[in-house]
Amino acid sequence: MSEHTDPPVRSTSTGDDTPRCDTAPTIKSREDTDGCGCLECRNIETTTTNRTVLDALVWSVHLFRSYPSIIAFAGVTILANRLFETDVVNVLPMPVIGVLEGLTAFVFVILIRAYVGTIVAGELTDNSVTIREGIHRSIARTPALIVVTLLMIFSVMTVPFLLFLPLALFAGATLGNPADIVGFPVVAAVSVLVFAVPFLGLLFKFWFAPEACVIGQYGPIKSLRISWRLTTNYRRKVVLIAVIAIGSVSNVYVPEVGTSIASVTPVFRVLSSSVGDLLSIVWASAYAHLYIQEIVS
Repeated sequence: MSEHTDPPVRSTSTGDDTPRCDTAPTIKSREDTDGCGCLECRNIETTTTNRTVLDALVWSVHLFRSYPSIIAFAGVTILANRLFETDVVNVLPMPVIGVLEGLTAFVFVILIRAYVGTIVAGELTDNSVTIREGIHRSIARTPALIVVTLLMIFSVMTVPFLLFLPLALFAGATLGNPADIVGFPVVAAVSVLVFAVPFLGLLFKFWFAPEACVIGQYGPIKSLRISWRLTTNYRRKVVLIAVIAIGSVSNVYVPEVGTSIASVTPVFRVLSSSVGDLLSIVWASAYAHLYIQEIVS
């Protein structure tokens, strides 16, 4: 299959004819693609669309062997995170430490995910992306990514609260103190359930908004709409990968049983946290793969 040279895919969205340093592919839905949107014209093999979630995860591991820059960038931020968890940086003023921690978290959560998504898009379209191109696309999409992230946070926090507040007011007005009637554990469980269900539902619906923003170069609102559509049409796959992705925010817990185990527990905590962070990069690659797989279907 020949290399894809479709100008709308290989150019940025600035609209002029000046040569660009960002030649990373842009992958949109068929209705948003100029010209033919078939797989051959996009230079995407049918193997890509047929991969299972497990295949995508295995493919991601092999991808990192071909792009050690991903591990290098992730390693630097992971090392910085581990240093912030120790007493090494306590010599710095607290405001400085807070700024550095925020910057490190931003790089890890936003920029590296954008970089990984750009690399994945290049590999799946047989249009390898250089480090410079990957960094350029990530930085160029940062303002839109920030807006997308803020909209996601606002939605997943505000909507559940607005749904929970009337129920709480109604219960208080009709029952007085519900804890006196059914007990505090029941009230706490119901409150968490009422808030958690819409929270997790919205988080799930907007899961692919960052990939739509970076790989598809959609605006913030359209990115949320694209993610909503993908998670509706391909619910089974997305639910599966969302369940697997729980590992990206979970660390291995080692119980402190006995003096010998307790003495090495901090080492295990550091290792488990670092492994969890590395796994989150694998999940990010799988998210990008799944976005591309489904957006072209």
